[in-house]
Amino acid sequence: MIQSETYDPSFFDQLKNAEERHFWFQVRRKWIFDKMKKFIPPPAKILEVGCGTGNVSSFLAKKGYEVTGCEFYPDAIKKAWPGFLIVQGDANDLPFEDDSFDIVGLFDVIEHFQDDITLLKEAIRVVRKGGIIAVTVPAREELWSWVDEISLHKRRYIKDKLRQAFEKVSLNILIMEYMFMSLYIPLKYMRGKHGKSNDLFKINRLVNTFLTGLFDIERIVSKGLPLLTGTSLIAVARKER
Repeated sequence: MIQSETYDPSFFDQLKNAEERHFWFQVRRKWIFDKMKKFIPPPAKILEVGCGTGNVSSFLAKKGYEVTGCEFYPDAIKKAWPGFLIVQGDANDLPFEDDSFDIVGLFDVIEHFQDDITLLKEAIRVVRKGGIIAVTVPAREELWSWVDEISLHKRRYIKDKLRQAFEKVSLNILIMEYMFMSLYIPLKYMRGKHGKSNDLFKINRLVNTFLTGLFDIERIVSKGLPLLTGTSLIAVARKER
């Protein structure tokens, strides 16, 4: 695989700097943990495919999971957060035996590939029967913008599109829900402006603190009441056979 097809490695410095404190990363990793632990709590063996610098993997390891991250780009591996095993590998041809993990996570990964089905099939191959696949993706096609373009996204998803992908590979969907509902209208307005920034994650500190609290409330509410819309989707599905 050619590296430039799926991600621009020059963004890894920005990514690493943002991951610790930026509201989106702070809340997203907790949201992922909330949804996964409902079905398979720690300790369990997790593989995160396309883990980048390991923001989610490191967090899940602290929560008690045994985490392996698989990442294609050496630039990300060199900058990886601590606390988990990281292995270089291709998401389309994972360097692991069949049935090796209890959970496989693809967090904002499959939208970078023209063929999302092959990635899901590889995830299914390496997860045990009864294990789960957890996925997050950018949501709502109407939010497509220059940010998606420079991020090398191939698509944004609606629920039906993600559901169809899961059904094609015979996964049993356990949950499929929106995240970041309050971000939808601002994002729809701002992303129509075509303005560009040298740092995608630059944000005022007070605004960041406010948004962290706001989306933490949404995350807690979503445990009992699914959100009506959002800028991301999270889905968990089980391998039945």
